[in-house]
Amino acid sequence: MTYCKNGTISNGIRAIQVIALLAGVLLVGSNAFVLTPILSEVAQGLATEPYRIAWSISAFGAATAISALTLSGLIDRAPAGWVLGSAALLLGLAQASSGSSQNWIWLCLSQAVAGMAVGVLLPGAYATTVATAPKGREASRLGIVLTGWALSLVLTVPLAAFIAERIGWRMVYALLAGLSVLTALGLVAGLHGVRGGVVLRTPPWRALRLPGVARLLLVMFTYMTAFYGSFAFFGEGMRQAFSLSAEGVGTFVVAYGLGFGLVGIGLGIVAPKITHRYILLVLFGIAISYAYWHFALGVRLVALTAALIWGALNQLGLNALVVSLNQYAAEARGTVMGLNTAVTYSAVFAGPLVMSPTYAVAGFTSVSALAAVLIVIGVLLSLKAE
Repeated sequence: MTYCKNGTISNGIRAIQVIALLAGVLLVGSNAFVLTPILSEVAQGLATEPYRIAWSISAFGAATAISALTLSGLIDRAPAGWVLGSAALLLGLAQASSGSSQNWIWLCLSQAVAGMAVGVLLPGAYATTVATAPKGREASRLGIVLTGWALSLVLTVPLAAFIAERIGWRMVYALLAGLSVLTALGLVAGLHGVRGGVVLRTPPWRALRLPGVARLLLVMFTYMTAFYGSFAFFGEGMRQAFSLSAEGVGTFVVAYGLGFGLVGIGLGIVAPKITHRYILLVLFGIAISYAYWHFALGVRLVALTAALIWGALNQLGLNALVVSLNQYAAEARGTVMGLNTAVTYSAVFAGPLVMSPTYAVAGFTSVSALAAVLIVIGVLLSLKAE
């Protein structure tokens, strides 16, 4: 994707771009995570069982993957502000519909529409962040934008639980819808004059044939499967290890989010050069962090520190892989980021599925050990990525 920019971009416009793109990622993370702490309240409000409400998460994930594969290439051809702004507005409408749901089927359909929007918004945000960054500052700018994931964990999820308990779960989706509309306006204004320079759409199968792309996507799949498989049992693992309440488990999630977010801010100051050796070092570090959980569960402070480091290293890993994919993508960044989003949401499905039998038999430390093995597989795959 080659971006055409009108005139010189001022620092103020650059700041608006970064804030709007960060808000877009925050919206995606919020919609993905917000239902977990309020699942029982939503089920009670819709007079159904919690597992039916959980189906809306599956609907969201499936729609996201399909949308990412079929629609994300729009960012390579159309004005970036209008594509991302429209996706954020559609997400806002889906959130408003979710908050207005009268039954679980309505909620599932609303979240499927949200997934359609996210399948464009998330890969588009990643591609636009890298493409509009000053040369040599791609990792720096992406680090700031990726902090939206940390904010969704540290701020949105606890706030959603607080609001649902005191005002009601429908207000959670109403506030998210309002934030989506504001973000849509920010994306349209901040990315005015920024457009993809590709006339013809690059189909996913052709993007996969770009040098290095397919192998890096395999690395991303092992990386994300390790993460989502581990994170699915992270809270329960901490609860069992330290006999914690739900609030106590939340401190570990916050520690992870802080590590992820602080390193994102650090990357905004320091702009590392993303090389093959850099990626290998980061992946090795992540593998060690997974393996270390075997020793960290004896002392609560040590486990909190391990969660903080885990979050920090995952920021470095995600940042490095996304920047590298964009470097290989040439003029098909939107399509490649769409493939990346499809791979990510496939890992959301595969991770817990792969890790569930291991957790049932041997607990969280064995899950983290398996995650370390998956990361090592990713390292071996990345050795041939150049």
